[in-house]
Amino acid sequence: MNAKGKITQVVLLIGFLLHTVTTQAQTGFSTHRIISGGETREYLLYVPESYNGQPMPLVFSFHGSGGEPRGQVATSGFDRLAEQHGFLVAFPAGAFTNSITARSWNANMEAGVDDVQFVHDMITAIAGERAVDRSRIYTSGFSGGARISSRLACELSDVLAAAAPVAGLQYPDDCTLKRAIPMIAFHALDDQVNTYQVMAESRPYWRMGVETALDKWRQANGCTLTNTADRLAQGITLYTWTDCRDGAQLHFYQTETGNHTWPGADQNRAIQDIQASSLIWAFFSRHRLP
Repeated sequence: MNAKGKITQVVLLIGFLLHTVTTQAQTGFSTHRIISGGETREYLLYVPESYNGQPMPLVFSFHGSGGEPRGQVATSGFDRLAEQHGFLVAFPAGAFTNSITARSWNANMEAGVDDVQFVHDMITAIAGERAVDRSRIYTSGFSGGARISSRLACELSDVLAAAAPVAGLQYPDDCTLKRAIPMIAFHALDDQVNTYQVMAESRPYWRMGVETALDKWRQANGCTLTNTADRLAQGITLYTWTDCRDGAQLHFYQTETGNHTWPGADQNRAIQDIQASSLIWAFFSRHRLP
């Protein structure tokens, strides 16, 4: 081998080693700031140890109103699932202020930050640094995070492969889907924050009951009225619509108790008979953009 060939070989070896070190350094949690709509926004990104530069699914997990990304990590446990199954997780930080709380989400598209644009910008930023499987991007969230996930499922139905609102399913009044979007949702009958039915004491942002929202999603996704109802455990029923347009499905876990919590989470009054996060990922893993 001549001197030029040896130099080329050394350069390639150094490049390989640098790539390996960089890949290893990029795993775990990292905090990111981007400019979106003229505002500085922040998100926490989790990259599993198995990341090797090949495209991975991306899951968004939105905290509840008044919460923060680290709290949503603890609630959802999606970082642990990401290690087991090999996907990226973004935990965004809310910046919308309404009459109830700050650090929320602009799910009703009022004056203020544009969280739909924020998600667009996060996808661009994350895909610029990590290999993202664009056919497998998903949204999930708790409470206010479920409401923004409901909004995103509508606005970004051609970008997101599926959605999973927990304790906050809504249907945007101005929604026009670009395609049917698979959805899995959870809600407790005794939820005192996002009440199962709209009542006089319901919060101003809570515009419709859960069953109303569920039926609107059923119609938007082209599902018939026919569904199955499976009693999974005492006080837990799974309603499933599988004959929807474009192969979409609609799964709804109704629980009699659990109040305003994430099923399976380490939260006071959270039911433990089902694990929402595991069910969500199992549902996500079966759906991708066509």
